[in-house]
Amino acid sequence: MIGHKLKVARSASGLSLRGLADAMDGIVSAQAIGKYERNEDMPSSRVLIALAAALHVTEDYLLSEDELALEGVEFRKKAGTSSREEAALEARAIHMLERYLAIEDLLQMRSIDWEQPRSAPHPVADVRDAEDAARSVREDWGLGNDPIPQLAELLEERGIKILSLDLDDIDGLAAKVRRKDRNAARVIVIKQSTWSERKRFNLAHELGHMVLAPSPASMRKRQRTVSPAPS
Repeated sequence: MIGHKLKVARSASGLSLRGLADAMDGIVSAQAIGKYERNEDMPSSRVLIALAAALHVTEDYLLSEDELALEGVEFRKKAGTSSREEAALEARAIHMLERYLAIEDLLQMRSIDWEQPRSAPHPVADVRDAEDAARSVREDWGLGNDPIPQLAELLEERGIKILSLDLDDIDGLAAKVRRKDRNAARVIVIKQSTWSERKRFNLAHELGHMVLAPSPASMRKRQRTVSPAPS
């Protein structure tokens, strides 16, 4: 059944059901495509070829059974971002991750699995705890004390999948990637057009979420001290 793969490919392309039907020159209706996505019907060979061509994927991709899903998704976004934009970004991320993970698996790369620091997660109640956690991560990963020149490359070597995408109202996301017969992977999506220093900050911020475990007291304190964003 092609429902999941078809819906992911369509969402990643930013097409509505009607938009996909139009891109296929009306070979089938939007209602028929909806049935394919709900696995209520299967397309003919002719329709399958047209679907793949309109979505710029192969027929084998639509027919393959491997499925990925994002869990615990955290968006970095502007106020007013629509749920449709969020769904489209999730679909684009899954679409790219399938190829990313397939290449890593084919090449039997060590980075296919998330190399969580041995001492993580680190309980954090104040700034000193966070500094201790940073030193522990450096020690676990053998980084020494020098500045890290290529943070994205370092995280990818440790199994975190970094995707740089052309985005508008969403600055990025971080999530776990559930996959069949393997441990969950980690992914960070960053905005391609963001200046380099901001990208480094975002990557370090997301790594912090992965290796720190803030105490409930520190979270309440943060909520009391952070001012609400202007409307």
